[in-house]
Amino acid sequence: MSSFTKHPPLQPLPDGIHWEVTEEFRYYIRSENSGDFITVPKGFVTDGASIPRIFWSIVGPPWGDYGYAAIVHDFLYHTQPCSRKEADRIFLEAMQVLKVNKFKRWLMYRMVRMWSWICWNKRN
Repeated sequence: MSSFTKHPPLQPLPDGIHWEVTEEFRYYIRSENSGDFITVPKGFVTDGASIPRIFWSIVGPPWGDYGYAAIVHDFLYHTQPCSRKEADRIFLEAMQVLKVNKFKRWLMYRMVRMWSWICWNKRN
């Protein structure tokens, strides 16, 4: 089963929006035995889940129970080591690992699939 090596240690930045990963961590894709993993390095800066404030009452703020999955997703979008579709699938998988409610997982995944191409294309 997929897993995080640890809860990502974070430190808020002075802007009140971004957070810095203070210690490297890994997210294992599918299982620790598969050998497939993503390493998020110390110093990576994230804003959590990019959820417009208008949807916070439905899904939650940027740092809900899906926050660690959002860090991995942000890292994949920043570095683009895989396709956008694969990055989004990993986000969905990571939310399941974190036991995010099935409806919320589905909704966030659908929102990412519909709108995040804008952020992805900014990196190309």
